[in-house]
Amino acid sequence: MFSCDETVNAVLRFYQTVIRHPYLNNTTLIVPPVNGWTTINIEGKNETVLDLLCHLPYLRSENAFEELIIHWESIPVCYLDNQDRLLSNPLPAHCIYLARAESYLGTSLILDTNEGTITEFYHTGSHITVPYEEYEALPEAEKWKAHRTRPTTELLDNWTQRYGKLVWMLVPNPIRQPVTGRFYSRAVSSAEEELLVQQGQLEPWHVQDDSSSNDNREESEDDREQHKRERKRKHVVDVYNIYLCHGWPDHFDKERCKAELLELEKRKDADTKRQLAEANPDAALFD
Repeated sequence: MFSCDETVNAVLRFYQTVIRHPYLNNTTLIVPPVNGWTTINIEGKNETVLDLLCHLPYLRSENAFEELIIHWESIPVCYLDNQDRLLSNPLPAHCIYLARAESYLGTSLILDTNEGTITEFYHTGSHITVPYEEYEALPEAEKWKAHRTRPTTELLDNWTQRYGKLVWMLVPNPIRQPVTGRFYSRAVSSAEEELLVQQGQLEPWHVQDDSSSNDNREESEDDREQHKRERKRKHVVDVYNIYLCHGWPDHFDKERCKAELLELEKRKDADTKRQLAEANPDAALFD
């Protein structure tokens, strides 16, 4: 069952939690006046959808040429900026994109006002609800209907909890392209996400650093992949612990946390560049 008020409040709760993270400025979140936005007029949508769009809060980039994220390569759609023109696959009159995928690796969130649900459209084809052969036979414009769907408030409150419990984290991207933020998750599966959401007080996270235990023998391809996974995990640990060091959740110093995370991301980028150069020395010839 769809409710405009419940949907608006669920989106607002989610966005309010997202902007607490040291990524977006507080001014990124804009809320409508009492009577709603008056400049939204999207073609091909019914009155229910138009009324919803006029009362939704939005995340709005301060730079029109930069893209925000609310999940891995998932960009929130701001209908005040006519961003509907960027949406490649048209939807029925009773459906809208709350978020669009930045690439095939991202997730689109499609809200159905007839059913009061949100579909998580994974463009890689994961989390489908029909056999793969049946999914592949669907027209491109219909494939989103075969993905995981949940009641709107349930999904948004679920995502809100994950950001509140630092299961998911958003940090600034130093190069700000192709999107302005980076998404990290402490979990490697949906089941682990659920366990982390149920945690009580957040505690510092410690993992063993095996990066210096190399005995100078030649690494196999499997060894290199394992070390790569360990470095990624260690980086997520560092991101999480920096949040806690700056007082998350009750005494959070967002600006200091943001500054430290920005430096961490810069060091990560420099390390990645160095590792690539070591793996392929001839690459420098083409810089």
